[in-house]
Amino acid sequence: VDIIELPARQPRYQPMPDGLEAEVGAVLSAKYPNGLYSHQAAAIHSALAGEDVCLATSTASGKSLVFMSVAADLLRRCPAARVLALYPARALMQDQLEKWRSILDPLGLRIGYIDGSISPQGRAEILRTNHVILMTPDVAHAWLLSGLSNPDVRDFLANLQLLILDEAHVYDGVFGT
Repeated sequence: VDIIELPARQPRYQPMPDGLEAEVGAVLSAKYPNGLYSHQAAAIHSALAGEDVCLATSTASGKSLVFMSVAADLLRRCPAARVLALYPARALMQDQLEKWRSILDPLGLRIGYIDGSISPQGRAEILRTNHVILMTPDVAHAWLLSGLSNPDVRDFLANLQLLILDEAHVYDGVFGT
């Protein structure tokens, strides 16, 4: 057995990416006056350029801020758009809810969540009244994709422009289909 200790590195900051919607940039600048980490700025830039992004960095390195910023940018530019963020566990989804709100609330954007604790009767209302929906994959499989006869489900899916898979490494086998 051996122990390897890696020395800490100084953070590398970059300014807000060009092309970020002005109010989204203002919210981020207020929250992060030193700028974004270089990997965050690069990932946001790529996503704004229309590229698919898979960000794999260490825990607590700011991955969530990337997809939240891109979602906010999209929704400010296209208010009819909808965003679906899949989280593999209810606890993680609940933990991320406040982070989402800190970005979306100042922009007047609404967020809701649907997991097994939400009755099937209340789910359509959540789809109808929110821009961003956090959901567990089991609910997406068992309810959302089987509910195409529901007009609210159809409208949500017709306007879905961004799909986020948080913790993508856990979506395998049947769970990942």
